[in-house]
Amino acid sequence: MRQKINLSNLIKGIVVQFGFVIAAICISYSSISEWEPREHWGVLFTYTLLTIFSCFSPVRISNTILTVNNAVIFSGILLYGVWVGVWTALIESIIIAFLGRIHPLKAAFNIGQLLMTIWVVATLNEWINSFGTISPIISDIFLAVVYWFVNLMLCGLGISYFYQNSWIQTVKAMAKGFTSTYLLLMILAGVGARLVETYGPLTLIPMMIAFYTISHVFHHYYENLQRLQQKVEEVKSFNHNFLTAMAASIDARDHYTSGHSQRVAHWGKEIAVEIGLPADKVEEVYVGGILHDIGKIGIADEILNKKGKLTPEEYDKIKQHTVIGYEIILQAGMFHELLPAIRSHHERMDGRGYPDGLKGDEIPLIARILAISDSFDAMVADRPYRKGLPVEEALQEIRRGAGTQFDPELASHFVAIVERLPREELQRIIGQESNPKKQLQEANS
Repeated sequence: MRQKINLSNLIKGIVVQFGFVIAAICISYSSISEWEPREHWGVLFTYTLLTIFSCFSPVRISNTILTVNNAVIFSGILLYGVWVGVWTALIESIIIAFLGRIHPLKAAFNIGQLLMTIWVVATLNEWINSFGTISPIISDIFLAVVYWFVNLMLCGLGISYFYQNSWIQTVKAMAKGFTSTYLLLMILAGVGARLVETYGPLTLIPMMIAFYTISHVFHHYYENLQRLQQKVEEVKSFNHNFLTAMAASIDARDHYTSGHSQRVAHWGKEIAVEIGLPADKVEEVYVGGILHDIGKIGIADEILNKKGKLTPEEYDKIKQHTVIGYEIILQAGMFHELLPAIRSHHERMDGRGYPDGLKGDEIPLIARILAISDSFDAMVADRPYRKGLPVEEALQEIRRGAGTQFDPELASHFVAIVERLPREELQRIIGQESNPKKQLQEANS
């Protein structure tokens, strides 16, 4: 696998370091023959000014800065052909390299991918114009999409090489980040080009004002959006820490159950990762494990800390902790996605669990996961009235309960997880003591 990754990166390196540079040289050289300086100095001067303007008026979207100059380049291709696009791209690259002090290799890659994009779009534009029957609106939109796609693919290739990432994943991340804004700018550039073509260069003035306004609006919009997201995260973090501290305090009420919630959360997270749940669902399982016994705050100390076997009446009261915890989270108005974990982690596959007697797939997945991790920790932990079971005996109980008490597939995964752990690490996890501060850190990691 390592060899494949190295080979892939080697190929990308050859394409980026040599292919892009050679393509840039060839495209630059071929475009020189397409214009006569004495006839086109005015056009070059105008596009130089537009390039300078666009380089200092980027559109800021989320965590990305999107240059407006792609729109300037696109309009030049539509109006005059590849040579204006090449000229504009060269001016932009010089400005960016000077201001950003970019590494020469990255600067060469940047100009290479940009010139290749220009050449592809200009060639397609000439081909479309040769038919003479296609509406300019349709062709401009098509070429805008082509420009975006080619630029995205080539940029993604270079970035994936420099940062040692997957090309596909890099492209997906970039497309998700600014596709709609990019396409909007390119379409506006097409409209601007047609206005200049019809009404003359003076229409550039309102177009420049429009681009500046868009840049300003997007900048403030995403700035406010980031502030809002930051506030939401702060509130979410506060609530998360508060509930986690509450769960840790419940564990701390009894020395023999110290660290129980943390261990249940750990094993639940391991199962979630093992079965391939996405990262956000893994986090839900982990926090659900931390909070699964929060309802025990409503159970009397004399029952919770009783150093002997519970009476049937006391056991019925203990079972109420699932409903109490459910109501606490429900009334709190947050973490509603964790309600099934708190209410249903004592349900059984055969329907003999509590509080609702759910069975099979009626039991939410998060609850089926935590039912296993909760039962395992309860079996291996010491109690005042008994010694914890050896790990192998606890695993045998998990196997025996597969299909009746536990989800059989999840039980199989859990047994495999525990059996492949080194004994020292397994004992360390089982022997963890309660540490509220550590629980908070684990939950936020």
